[in-house]
Amino acid sequence: MTSLPILRDAHAYCFFFDFDGTLTEIAETPGGVHLANETRAALQALHDAASGAVAIVTGREIEIIDRYLAPLKLPTAGVHGFERRDASGATLESQANGRSAALLFDALNPFVERNSGLLLEKKRGALALHYRKREELEQDCISIVEAEIARLDDAVLTRGKMVIEVRFHRATKGTAIGDFLAETPFKGRVPVFAGDDVTDEDGFEVVNRCGGLSIKVGPGKTAALARAGTVGEFLAWLTEAAEAAKRAQKNG
Repeated sequence: MTSLPILRDAHAYCFFFDFDGTLTEIAETPGGVHLANETRAALQALHDAASGAVAIVTGREIEIIDRYLAPLKLPTAGVHGFERRDASGATLESQANGRSAALLFDALNPFVERNSGLLLEKKRGALALHYRKREELEQDCISIVEAEIARLDDAVLTRGKMVIEVRFHRATKGTAIGDFLAETPFKGRVPVFAGDDVTDEDGFEVVNRCGGLSIKVGPGKTAALARAGTVGEFLAWLTEAAEAAKRAQKNG
């Protein structure tokens, strides 16, 4: 695994970033994260230098990402690719089985209500069961989710950091990045994707096949070709990359 390179010619690259655990530290609850002003400024600078070829690829919904990034509004793939806003501002959604999502919510909600500290998050096309405040209930959470989705033919389970996510569509972060790469301004550029969790591995594999740079943030087995040990280390690299891009743009 290589160290993080300095990318001086931003125009040659397109950039994809996960949000939680990559651009921000993970918080106890989804609403508890904080995006630093310096990070927002680095994203803006990189976006300008790369002629708009910067996108967020996340498990969160697009409208929530927009709140954190405001006034910056980037192309974004939300809910692991279920919804995607392209560089023109058009938003597309994959098909999902809403009935299955409702059935699973109704099945899990009594368990969550009996155990304070658990959080059942509704998303478009997905549900997420967070147990960061109740780590001792991890196995119970896994068992009940697995038992319930065994009755549903179209449910896809993914385990993340203190969260179990079930989606009711076939899109992934990898398919979202692939869609972006077929469009202006991403098309024809070398892709860079940074993420921290299991759900980012599909994206790493797509970027690797394209000869790009995949970056794993934090520990863990990964298909990524480079690693940043911590969020802080990655954000320092991002800031440096943005500054290098601005200098090159000014001098070029």
